[in-house]
Amino acid sequence: MRVKVRTIGSLKSLLGAGELEFVLPAGSHVGDLLRAIGETSSGTVSRHLMDVDDRLVPPPLRVLVNGRDISVLEGRGTSLHEGDDVLILTPLAGG
Repeated sequence: MRVKVRTIGSLKSLLGAGELEFVLPAGSHVGDLLRAIGETSSGTVSRHLMDVDDRLVPPPLRVLVNGRDISVLEGRGTSLHEGDDVLILTPLAGG
């Protein structure tokens, strides 16, 4: 299945693109996608994407699947489907 991944801010810089497409096996979850992104990128990106011992993506990283935050779904265990839109970002603050 194909999923679209969008990033902004520092992750966009680390990945070298704001929008990527990943092909994953059917039945994949957000954790599988994060792992795939980490494996196709530098080790620096992996540290930003997840703590492999934690079911949820560590703050301040936010992951949304089709506009819904995974923290209110099933965390990294949130199922992905063909054509899903995944936004990965770090919240911005300013003043």
